[in-house]
Amino acid sequence: MRITTLGDLLLDVIVRLDAPLVAGDDQVAETRTGAGGQAANVAAWSAALGAQARFVGKRGADAAGEIVARELRGHGVEVAGPVEGRTGVVVSLASAGDRSMASDRGASPSLRPDELEASWFDCDVLHVSGYSLLREPIASAAERGAELAR
Repeated sequence: MRITTLGDLLLDVIVRLDAPLVAGDDQVAETRTGAGGQAANVAAWSAALGAQARFVGKRGADAAGEIVARELRGHGVEVAGPVEGRTGVVVSLASAGDRSMASDRGASPSLRPDELEASWFDCDVLHVSGYSLLREPIASAAERGAELAR
């Protein structure tokens, strides 16, 4: 099976706290960073399950963009799409079973329909991230991707 996902490729920063965060206080935390974004995660999990996976999206022309693209490729995912601007970052704070997120999608929502290549949508399944439908121009790019995948 060949799957193409369209959406965000972001740098995830996960912070696990032993106790809830208190303003003005210092706390010891366990942190982890890595590639994230709904479309990137679906592509990585699909590849892990044996699919040929391709991610399509815009990522930043910065160190974070290089890191997340390399990690996604390391999971066996082909990474396609323009590289410009800055890569988005999502910070997740987890404590006592709760999670709060601060999301900065960076260049991802600026993906335009004219930046897509038809060959990227030669697939059996197209996954479009829900976040891709909430802002322009990526919403129009998602619509164009669906047309190309038919």
